[in-house]
Amino acid sequence: MSRSRLRASISLLSPALLCVAACTSYSIRPRAVPPPGFAELPADTAQICVYRPHKVALLVPAVVQDNGTVVGMTRGPSYFCYLAEPGHHSIVTRYGDDVDARLGTDDSTQATIVVVSGERYYLHHDVSAIFSLTTRWEGDPAHAEGQMTDCTHVELDRVPPGTTALAPGAVAPARPVPVLSITSS
Repeated sequence: MSRSRLRASISLLSPALLCVAACTSYSIRPRAVPPPGFAELPADTAQICVYRPHKVALLVPAVVQDNGTVVGMTRGPSYFCYLAEPGHHSIVTRYGDDVDARLGTDDSTQATIVVVSGERYYLHHDVSAIFSLTTRWEGDPAHAEGQMTDCTHVELDRVPPGTTALAPGAVAPARPVPVLSITSS
């Protein structure tokens, strides 16, 4: 492809890329002061960190809800962490922007976990296969934290009006874990 043809293609794509970057009701910003590491957790809480170490699909947002409350978003190589009550957490990630949602081309994944007080959990947003998102729990903290070093620590900046979002420093509530009762006759 000639340079002039390449420049013409890029100039035609630029407005489309700007639209993609701006076509979401959610936004994130780098945290003012990134954490110096992982500090001790407050009593009776756990921490869930969601990380996306991939440069594929840089502009495509992945909005994360925990038990129906928006807790954060990844876009490009980024991560965020939040506190969670011990118990059952159903984490749903919607991958795609508002245009994708209107066209029905967005995608959702769900990851569930029962968290224990004092523990830290890592949810990997894997976008290495283009046009798709998979989520998986990373069981090796050193591996997860190593991948997070090349990511920007972010926080929510804007959510659509009427959206329930977790306040900074708040604890995401858990759903009670069902208890099975076994009776014998």
